[in-house]
Amino acid sequence: VEEQAGERALGIAQAVSLMPVIREAFGEPDPPATIQPLAEAVKQAAGLSFVVVSNRDMIRYSHPNPELIGRSLKDPPPPEGAIPEDDQRPLNGESLVVQEDGSLGRSIRAKVPIYSDPSHASVIGAVSVGILVAPLQDRLAARLPELAGSTLLALLLGSGVSFLLSRHIKGQMLGLEPAEIAALFEQREAMLHGIREGVVAVDRAGQITVVNDEARRLLGLPQGIEGWPVREVIPDSGLPRVLRSGKAEADQSTQLNGRAIVVSRIPVRIRDRLVGAIATFRDQTELEELARELQGARSYADTLRAQSHEFVNKLHTIAGMLELGWHDQAVALITQATREQQQWIDDLPARIADPRLVALLVGKASVASERGITFSVSSRSRLGPTNGLSEVLATVTGNLLENAFDAVEGQPRREVTVSLRERDGEILAEVRDSGPGVPRPLIGRIFETGFSTKGTRHGPRGLGLALVKRLVTQHGGEVSVRNDGGAVFTVRLRKKVATDASGFSRETTATARDADLRADDELEARIAKGG
Repeated sequence: VEEQAGERALGIAQAVSLMPVIREAFGEPDPPATIQPLAEAVKQAAGLSFVVVSNRDMIRYSHPNPELIGRSLKDPPPPEGAIPEDDQRPLNGESLVVQEDGSLGRSIRAKVPIYSDPSHASVIGAVSVGILVAPLQDRLAARLPELAGSTLLALLLGSGVSFLLSRHIKGQMLGLEPAEIAALFEQREAMLHGIREGVVAVDRAGQITVVNDEARRLLGLPQGIEGWPVREVIPDSGLPRVLRSGKAEADQSTQLNGRAIVVSRIPVRIRDRLVGAIATFRDQTELEELARELQGARSYADTLRAQSHEFVNKLHTIAGMLELGWHDQAVALITQATREQQQWIDDLPARIADPRLVALLVGKASVASERGITFSVSSRSRLGPTNGLSEVLATVTGNLLENAFDAVEGQPRREVTVSLRERDGEILAEVRDSGPGVPRPLIGRIFETGFSTKGTRHGPRGLGLALVKRLVTQHGGEVSVRNDGGAVFTVRLRKKVATDASGFSRETTATARDADLRADDELEARIAKGG
């Protein structure tokens, strides 16, 4: 309050000092005659305690006590606690606000110089405007109950508004406290940057709000793209389409920034209102690598289970024969089982030089036997060293055989034949089954990810043939399917060139052997027609 009173007094004092009539009165024979009435009028109009005008000699030209007009500011002497220097400072051109004791009591005073002309050439006097402190305090004390009531009412209204506002905000924040929100934010950040899937989120306007580290790695995104339109940063993200349709899109293969990516997109809704969308990105090559490992483990498990089941059945049969005393028959069964198994073990390595493929075919023979499928390796199969294609061939052949076994299940004639051979620098793998074949309208889609003509009885479908297609394509080969008394899948892979220590090529593509293979093809075709 005192500060406001001082500012008000200073403003009035400056206004009085600038009045032309005040300056002109200083040159008159009787300055108080003009200045005193004017000062009293200002005092009454502004509700001031006093307006005192004095000249450079500190002689008063106006004062609330007429007896002091014409007398010095130092008469009567200032009371104890006054600062006489403050009366000199306006004469030096300073303006100031002070609180001091005077002839009327303690007051808040504003003192400013009076100049001879508007250019402030010289100081001819000073004006002092004051507000007594005692009446000011009395007025403030009289208004305290009113101020206290207003303050209390404002406090109650503020508390009520704050309560309602905090309740609304807390509802918007799902009832969580700030500490809980901070903890959830930290957990979200740790989760986003710890998962192995790329995540990109956008708001309703299609501007990026979240990008995790894996998304930056997969898509080659720079730092600081939050707030950018997703159309500019990731043109093929598909998120604007999801924002328009409001429909999720799961596990779609696409090319983004030159990489094969599997993308899933979902709209984000809060209280049934669409507020944005999220896309997750996975490296398709990494997924297929996992699928290949899983397929290998599954194939290995199936082989072990089939062999275990087959051996247990034979052991039970042999045990029964021995209990019945049929020793000769037991010996004959053992000899037959040994001969059949040994035939596979002795025959295949002589024709196929890759141990991984031999082991795969022996295992698949056990699986086929358990499932009641006649499985054979074509007599024309001849395959030398695969020169780094062993794993690819094993994965491709294994998937095609599993597909063929499923195709003949439930058919009156259940036969599967595999052929592995070389021709003109190419490795040819062919799997033929006696199933219903592939419907002609579906031949173009059979290698798509997620597409399958089978049910889900054996688990997820539509991965094996897609994996075959991608692996073969990655190694510069091709895969095709046709119908010929069942489905026939053919894989062609360009054989890599290997060199010996002398630097000469050891690629086995001899003309004579190719001629033998063609002759085998023709002979087998004639036998098939004759049969």
